[in-house]
Amino acid sequence: MAMNTKTLQRAAVLLTIIVVFFLLLANAVGAQDSVVPTAQHRVVAGETLWGIAQAATPDGGDVRVTVSEIRRLNELDAATIYPGELLVVPATG
Repeated sequence: MAMNTKTLQRAAVLLTIIVVFFLLLANAVGAQDSVVPTAQHRVVAGETLWGIAQAATPDGGDVRVTVSEIRRLNELDAATIYPGELLVVPATG
């Protein structure tokens, strides 16, 4: 009987792990599928990613979130940008 209880406990833990995995996977896929209206921005000398994000952030929004979004949209590993570079940025509406 003790063997049966351990087997059921292991099965319950495994099932819980599988469910959590699929919930996290569904959430990640759903986040990527969300449509963000975008615009293009040509970087000029002296601009920073923070400054561009600040201009694209709605009133009351968090500039850090916009910086992250610009980095994600442009697949940037760092916050370094160069004059002449064309960036996809969230549209300010």
